[in-house]
Amino acid sequence: MTDSTRPAPAGPGADRGGLPDYSGPFRADLRYEDLSRTALVRLVREYAQAVHILDRSMCAAIGMSHGLEEVQRLAIEEWRGASPVYGERIRRIMGIEGDGVEAIFKVLQLDPGFPHHYLDVRYEVVDERHGFFELAYCGALMDAEPWGDRMVTGMCHHIEDGTFDYTAQAINPKAHIRHVHRPPRRPADRAPHCRWELTIDDENETLPEADITAVTRGTTAATFAFPPMRDGTPHLPSDVPGDRS
Repeated sequence: MTDSTRPAPAGPGADRGGLPDYSGPFRADLRYEDLSRTALVRLVREYAQAVHILDRSMCAAIGMSHGLEEVQRLAIEEWRGASPVYGERIRRIMGIEGDGVEAIFKVLQLDPGFPHHYLDVRYEVVDERHGFFELAYCGALMDAEPWGDRMVTGMCHHIEDGTFDYTAQAINPKAHIRHVHRPPRRPADRAPHCRWELTIDDENETLPEADITAVTRGTTAATFAFPPMRDGTPHLPSDVPGDRS
């Protein structure tokens, strides 16, 4: 694309002269803050999708070596180990406060496991203790359906049942996520692909932290702290002098 046809960058990145893409010379000291808002949005979409590509690669390798049951077991360990940890990090950098339905949905909206468009998730807040979300389209389901109901059930039943509550309870220990309907789809073109109900109730069981989550919390990846940006802006909003603690 030539300079004359390249779309003009939009948003804060454009105001500071951020790069609309990386088509120019190599920059040895390139940082994300050098990019325009438009370029950053493109990268965020691709990075979220990369999580699913990595997951597909991991699951395929395990399945080829050890079979479907082991895929399901390790996929549950993978997501319940990581999602509470990165969910907490997302809350901190984005200033997401509270522990109600809206707070949980905010984290899910930004979760790399829910890449926008590949998983077209719609949210409905009833009140701070009750809500629904549904997948109008699920790319992961499109991967699984050609392999039959056993593969679909493994993903949409066993893996989701083993992970959703861990993700939600990292925000509120009395949160539960239960299906309203889910695949295998009957009829085959049923839409939305699935629908889930989120409740926060004092009677809901609180799950103990999984061993894999505790291990993950101690990793360098989980504890790494990003330095300020090139212009001195702190990575964490709470690091701004005078900001909330």
